[in-house]
Amino acid sequence: MSTDKAESSSTSSPAGDAPATAKSLPEEESGRRNDLIIADGFPALNTFKPPTGKSTGDDGFSPTKDDPVPRYPFASFPSSLKIESEFRQKFLSDCERAFTARDKEDGAAYSAGATFFVPAQMTPRCALEELALDIFKAHTKGLKEGEHYDPDRSGAEWWTLVLESGDSNPPGAKKGNDRDSDEDEEDDEVGMHFDADYGLEAQLPNYMLHPRVATITYLSDCGVPTLILDKVSPPPNDASKKSLNGDVSTGWISHPQFGKHVAFDGRLLHGAPGTFFPAQVREGANFTDNKKRKLGCRSDYVGDGLAQTDPTPGKRVTFLVNIWLNHCPIDAELLDAEEAYAMEIPFKDTDWRNKYGLVVGSRPIEFKIPGVDKPEKIPCMDLEVGEEGAGVDECVLCNHEVDMRFEAPMEMCHYASSTAASGNGGGSMQIRFKPGALSLLVGKEVDSDDDEEEEGE
Repeated sequence: MSTDKAESSSTSSPAGDAPATAKSLPEEESGRRNDLIIADGFPALNTFKPPTGKSTGDDGFSPTKDDPVPRYPFASFPSSLKIESEFRQKFLSDCERAFTARDKEDGAAYSAGATFFVPAQMTPRCALEELALDIFKAHTKGLKEGEHYDPDRSGAEWWTLVLESGDSNPPGAKKGNDRDSDEDEEDDEVGMHFDADYGLEAQLPNYMLHPRVATITYLSDCGVPTLILDKVSPPPNDASKKSLNGDVSTGWISHPQFGKHVAFDGRLLHGAPGTFFPAQVREGANFTDNKKRKLGCRSDYVGDGLAQTDPTPGKRVTFLVNIWLNHCPIDAELLDAEEAYAMEIPFKDTDWRNKYGLVVGSRPIEFKIPGVDKPEKIPCMDLEVGEEGAGVDECVLCNHEVDMRFEAPMEMCHYASSTAASGNGGGSMQIRFKPGALSLLVGKEVDSDDDEEEEGE
């Protein structure tokens, strides 16, 4: 992984005066329960202690290197979510409802926040909140409440993306580039971005606080793959964002596959740049018309030996959950109660058994990761510099214009996407970028009003 380091700092939660280094605080002050210690871009775990005789800026010092989470830079878990066929469309309708709720103006009957939050100890009110907490529990397995993290200040930030074919960077999707473009974009692209508490950054410029783990659960078999890069956000003392400059050595591609779940270090740069890594059709897909073939969407297909049906042909649906420990992002809100109880699938332990006549103990929607500590290995491919590079993806990161320069040939990028989709990694693949094949170049600072830092994938 990248070795970029963030400063370890402390401030009252959720935000107070400009943070000071943890070492500079009196011991009794730094140990207060409500302090927010920022270590390597994360809210520090309860076990964090500044090292005796060392400064957080010392070379080679990383206060989070031995933390139990994140467990890995990237992991893919195919078929982690199981939904019985009669409930699949209802669940996806709830996802669309949640996606629409995010776009409402202030003063509407329900939440206008870009993302939602469900506290770790809260009883979920609908199946979406239940799934978010199931994902939180899966990725905090082995951590002890009160020892590693404070459950009162931890939980799952969640949101949904439901992208129509040809809908590039729709409302609510992360916009990596704030400039208009006449160029055709791949369907359902999501601009490159970092997941962070942008509400906190607005109060404390240059302090980007990230979730411990970022996750994507795919609810369709259609659309552009996700690209995750081994590049973390700049530390607080890098006001010019120069640490973003330079080559990227490693990345991961993840194609949509219903029920598939991927997890990665919450500090990593990611998005869905479909121009360079387009949607692909995996082998074995059966189609009902040529349009679905062109879009890379499957309608009726066979996977894992079971006949299944994609209930959202032509749509790319994802359920996004960020795992936050010891911090709740400022702008994430509870889903409004009226919306929560209006969902088609309520929380299973309240009234959905009565509503649908289910027997006690049945779980028509089940999320499970048997080996969260030991994910299966995925294939790997090298991309090298070619005679003609694929081009430049212009985006805005950390309030600066950034060029993501692909010097690997476009045909090789497309080949990598195709290989990932059809390979034996469940639609996921690691990419090793040879020197110069992919790099970032930081440009000028942009007006905060022009930088649309909305939540993405």
